Amino acid sequence: MSKNKTGKYFKYAIGETLLVVIGILIALQINTWNQQRLSKKMENNYINRLIEDLAADTSMIAGQIMRSKVRFEYGVVLDSLIRIQSRSEIPAIEVIDAAQSIGRLWLPQYNANTYNDLINTGNFSIISDPEIADRIRGHYTSLPYSWNDIFDQRMEELRRIMVELIPLKFHIAVLAPESMPNIPKLKTVLSDEESITIVENIMAYPKIDFYVKNVTRAHIFHIDLMEEVKEATTELINDLKKYLPN
Repeated sequence: MSKNKTGKYFKYAIGETLLVVIGILIALQINTWNQQRLSKKMENNYINRLIEDLAADTSMIAGQIMRSKVRFEYGVVLDSLIRIQSRSEIPAIEVIDAAQSIGRLWLPQYNANTYNDLINTGNFSIISDPEIADRIRGHYTSLPYSWNDIFDQRMEELRRIMVELIPLKFHIAVLAPESMPNIPKLKTVLSDEESITIVENIMAYPKIDFYVKNVTRAHIFHIDLMEEVKEATTELINDLKKYLPN
């Protein structure tokens, strides 16, 4: 009788232990599933934020391209006027506006907030697909910051010349925000005589043809570079959208 009771107790203890172990395993599995669910939710949130940042970049880059195309056209016109030493039918003040405009380049301000958040918080490992992770890292680490600085440096000499030759009141009329009081209209800033004299001085400036060509070429390179970045950004957006669950 005693042996039978001991056997029953032993079997009961084993059963209880198995139930506890099974309960623990189930709890661990549920916890794992929950962690995976939360990780996937966090990953999807980051992916959506990256898509928003990249979409904002495409709009910014499109504006960059548009502005450089306008300045490229200004450069072509100004180069032609310098070569033939004539203003043709273009009003002198428009020639001045073109001359001071082509030396300006708005450097792109990429929106890397989400990417920086992923890196700085150590959450980049939340991107579970290695290929997608490599695509994201490769995109943000290859953005052409230095090239745009080089373009800006190439334009510095022409900007200096235009500041030297064109009166401050003209630059104020062009560059000042509307919020500033008493900013004159561009066409009223200079008299016809002043405008013609300034254009003549621009055309006679030593090596002005070189500086205009150099900056005009820089805009071509800038347009090409920004179009490449825009294409790469759009491709990454599409890949990230495909990666998200339907």
